[in-house]
Amino acid sequence: MEITTQNNLRSAGAVVLAMTAITASDAMVKGMLDDIPPFQFLFVRAIVILLILGTALAIKGQRILMPSIRQPFAFLRGGFELMSTGFWLFGLQFIALPTAASLAWTSPIMVALLGIFILKEANSVWRWLAVLMGFIGVLLVTKPWGAEWSLLLMLPIAASLASAAREISTRFISQAAHPLQIAFITVLVTALGSGIGSIFLWQPLTWDLGIGILISALLVSAAFPLMIVAVRHGEMSFIAPFFFSAIPVAIILGYLIWGDTLDFLATLGVFLIVSGGWLNVRKSSHRSRQSS
Repeated sequence: MEITTQNNLRSAGAVVLAMTAITASDAMVKGMLDDIPPFQFLFVRAIVILLILGTALAIKGQRILMPSIRQPFAFLRGGFELMSTGFWLFGLQFIALPTAASLAWTSPIMVALLGIFILKEANSVWRWLAVLMGFIGVLLVTKPWGAEWSLLLMLPIAASLASAAREISTRFISQAAHPLQIAFITVLVTALGSGIGSIFLWQPLTWDLGIGILISALLVSAAFPLMIVAVRHGEMSFIAPFFFSAIPVAIILGYLIWGDTLDFLATLGVFLIVSGGWLNVRKSSHRSRQSS
């Protein structure tokens, strides 16, 4: 299929909508974590998402678990998703949303590093420059030399690393597995892991929490088809920078809901993180077009 400018614009719009939905869910979750343990929240939301994905697979006439259940890397992907979401939720309890989102979106740079060391992808000056920009950006956001430094700031960075490992593991899953099947397995592993983790910390659910979890699950589930549409109909080199739209959305929501702001150094750090990720995506895409 020929990709047109209109397709690219629609795909970019789909990415922005998906990132907005996910970030809105995160903002809602941050307000709920005072009343529900993170693993319990993750478990209940995963069950709701499984019901949504299972319904979507049934409508499409796809089997829920096959052939994805025969793909060990699909389960490994689920493990990394559990780690990523767990680190993210625990960090979100203590860290301002703009700061947490900025650190978590170092994932494109983490993907570049893992691609070099695990997939043996070609490295270049541009890739290492992107990594260096991201590293400096992280230092400016976290300020490890200041009094406000806390090990808790490592949680969204750990979430970013686990997220990057999740994306790398996706490369090893057979193309025979439908994207929704892969998503189902990923959420299933998350449900099992968080269910075990929530056994000893279970708290009664109120109607307010139940409604919040349902809305969060719907927002996250809505992001799945939007991302699939974006990737299938748009050029990755064009749409990839729009993934960073999550950061300004997080900054706006953090300010409107909690009054959170970023100082000058942190703002500069966010700029370097976004620029490093964008540079890596653009240069990787350029090399791919040259080799094809």
